[in-house]
Amino acid sequence: MEEIKETTVFFKRSIVEHFGEELLTSLCNINSLEDYHNLDISILYNLLRNVCKNVTPPKRGWGYEPSADDESLGADIERIRSIWNRHCDGETEFSYLEEILVRMIYRYGNILDVVKFEDTGRKKILSFAMNPGCQEEDGVVLTKALKAVLDILEQEYCVVVKGAVGTGKSTCLKYIDRHYRRNQWKVKKKEGSITQSDVYVPVDEKRTLLCDDLFGVYNRGYFGGTNDIIKALENIEQKVNKNMKVVLAIHDHVYEELQKSHYIKVFQNKRIVVDFNEHSDAEMLLIFNDQRKKGHCSKNPKCWFRNVDFESIKNTLKENTGKLGSPILTLLYSNLHDTFAQKKDTQDRVKILCFIFQNMMEKNPDLFHVLLYVMFVETHSLDENVKEWASKLWGLNSTTVEQNVCHVDAFPFVQADGRKIKIKHELLSFALFKWCASNIRYAPLLLKHCQFQMIEEIIRPINSSHQSEFCVILKDEMFCVLISRILDENLNVHVKKHPLMKNDLFKKLVFQMLRKRFT
Repeated sequence: MEEIKETTVFFKRSIVEHFGEELLTSLCNINSLEDYHNLDISILYNLLRNVCKNVTPPKRGWGYEPSADDESLGADIERIRSIWNRHCDGETEFSYLEEILVRMIYRYGNILDVVKFEDTGRKKILSFAMNPGCQEEDGVVLTKALKAVLDILEQEYCVVVKGAVGTGKSTCLKYIDRHYRRNQWKVKKKEGSITQSDVYVPVDEKRTLLCDDLFGVYNRGYFGGTNDIIKALENIEQKVNKNMKVVLAIHDHVYEELQKSHYIKVFQNKRIVVDFNEHSDAEMLLIFNDQRKKGHCSKNPKCWFRNVDFESIKNTLKENTGKLGSPILTLLYSNLHDTFAQKKDTQDRVKILCFIFQNMMEKNPDLFHVLLYVMFVETHSLDENVKEWASKLWGLNSTTVEQNVCHVDAFPFVQADGRKIKIKHELLSFALFKWCASNIRYAPLLLKHCQFQMIEEIIRPINSSHQSEFCVILKDEMFCVLISRILDENLNVHVKKHPLMKNDLFKKLVFQMLRKRFT
């Protein structure tokens, strides 16, 4: 019955097109075997034809009289439809009827005792090829938004892909990458920013430029380089030719902030901006089923989450505030369903993730510190030694990393790519960053050793106008720690136009510490 309900979600558009909303409702209301008697006979036939995996098509295909030597289940189902439709036309004698009955008893037992035969008013059984609401290709769900990107690229030189964190923008870019490589295009990938030279391509070369997380992975970074990026975007139309395709992915909160502070021509062309926030039920069903198949349940065949139906997942997704995409939420449910089982626990996912990291630090510190180290360095190669400063993370070394990485991967936070490991999703990195920033023990380590680009994008002073749900406020007592790193590593250029430099106390401390170093 649950399969029927999922099928209803998957083929909803086609079912409504052929049978109407009323018959769709009867499918959705199936709760017991008795309810099957209430279903329309044409719907039952078409479900058998289009959906049931153990029903193979007749040799001649659906909708045609099967050949005499075809005794498959599909052929017998098609014969029953043909016999019934001829009966509706007044015919009274039918060949094969007895043979069909014998085969059905052989397959399913004596069905005559349980089946209730009723005259349906001689309503013929219609046959349709039902089309699914979406499809999967190369492990990627081809959502309406992704197809829109492909369609636009057929006509235009550029597409802007926008959406909340975890809506599938990066997955889209990976698919576009494979698609154009298969068609003999060269693909150039960038992250965060582009330059004017990126959009230049020789006339005799086909090239695709893909830029993920434009202006920043977590929040709006690149304050010092914002004008250069905008200049490159404004010159795209003049620089590119028919052999150049550009796809730019950007987070909603970054897009909205830039709209307020800068006029960017390419963003104003609504014809080439594709919103990834909306997903149909069929798309989310495919995405969720794939995530569940690869998630926690794949390692635990007795897990209760295997029996959770899609309808309950839909109800949970209704609690989504819109700051995160539905695909990242179902990914969390598929791997951490004991934590996110209650709707009340899904209101602030970052807060819940911080709580998970707190428990992890207390119960399994080695595992936690490996995760922390991976976030600090962004990507770690198991063929290289752990950096010297990692000993400050309470005795971390290469052996500890290698011993624990498989456990972290099972905990669904880290992905291993050959001998390299990194955190699976930016939301997880942000939550871990936020937890560290709020902890007096880990905040100094975060500011001293975490990749500076994350600090630049996420950290804001308390009086900053550039704040979003993906910002972390830097406490005044931590100013000197960060300033020491900036001066030690000559990172002044990165913070020259950063909101921190608009904070009077921060600026004052920078000048004081500079004066001390040069006197």
